[in-house]
Amino acid sequence: MKKLLLSTTLLGMTILNAATTQEIKEEAKTAIVKLKSTLQTELKANLKKGGIQQAAVFCSNRASDITHAVNISFAHDTKIRRISLKNRNSANSPKSDERIVLEQMQKDIDTGKKLKPLILKQTFKDTYKVYKPIFINKGVCLKCHGNTQVRDAKAYKIIKENYPHDKAINYKMGELRGAFVVTIVKK
Repeated sequence: MKKLLLSTTLLGMTILNAATTQEIKEEAKTAIVKLKSTLQTELKANLKKGGIQQAAVFCSNRASDITHAVNISFAHDTKIRRISLKNRNSANSPKSDERIVLEQMQKDIDTGKKLKPLILKQTFKDTYKVYKPIFINKGVCLKCHGNTQVRDAKAYKIIKENYPHDKAINYKMGELRGAFVVTIVKK
């Protein structure tokens, strides 16, 4: 009887963990879609309005504010940010645990492994981080993040004025740019 009770309890915990894992991933997807679509919509509007230079001004002046506004729209237990090993804005520097995940993503890519669309890590008893890789997947990205042959000089001048220690350059199509990371606290 004790064995049956123990295995029923363990099975229940497994089902709960699977449900909790799915719930956490769904919450993270919602946050990622909201931030990504808001940034993309604004970026496209600025590109249309004033070209790549206007887009550089937008990214330099408004991307952090938009991230903050999106975070305010969620419950206090969900926060999203963008991180990169080659960051432009120091606010996008990864924390030590996030750096490990980004480095592992890059190692997996380098060895030909396909990355999962979402990577879930439990950081504390009730705290989780969900990562979604960000890739350079459009030519326009290289206008600000590429090498000197493809980067727009005027746009990059604007960027350097705002980010004199910029490391987010010399990317090629398809390369890992960083990740969205959503921190979720479940109590």
